[in-house]
Amino acid sequence: MNRLARVLASAAALALAGCSAVPLTSIPPLARIDAKTTDLSMLRVAVQLPDALRPRAGGVKLDVVTRVVGEAEARTSFAMLEMSARERPGLPASPQGSSMYAYRLSSEDAARFEALRTSMIEQGQKGKRGSMGLGVAAKEFCRANAAPQASLLVTIYLMTSETKSLVPVVRDFDLLGDPAMAGGLESIQRCGQ
Repeated sequence: MNRLARVLASAAALALAGCSAVPLTSIPPLARIDAKTTDLSMLRVAVQLPDALRPRAGGVKLDVVTRVVGEAEARTSFAMLEMSARERPGLPASPQGSSMYAYRLSSEDAARFEALRTSMIEQGQKGKRGSMGLGVAAKEFCRANAAPQASLLVTIYLMTSETKSLVPVVRDFDLLGDPAMAGGLESIQRCGQ
């Protein structure tokens, strides 16, 4: 898969998550990611959320978008596991009023991802052209007991064996700035319910 196709696939996967813009400075490192060869043991996701929100268990997903010429696009989601404090070195500092959460693939989902990757490679060996892209989404939240805020900024990071550090794939996306998302936030349950 060529670099431009990977960047476009990553951007498309992020658009699926409700976020439409990858920071321009992130495009070069993200373009180096090859979903077909990346070391899954190094795959990490970090999500910076305002203190008013917390991710629910299983609510942070890695979305893999696969395309094979002549077939419908396929999306597979993998729930990320939250990492313990000792597994989280190198996380960016959270601004005041926000918290950082870090995730990795479970061994079961790493095996499912590997099977998907193997299938794509086998199709390529049979002459079918295709592409594979990665996207990250924080999809399920709960509301913490925090004062109302004028904005709810979310930043999502991705690290792979190619990037070797966390790269922002979405920076300071204001959930309240999107009318559909802002309306949906009212229905989010309080944490612990």
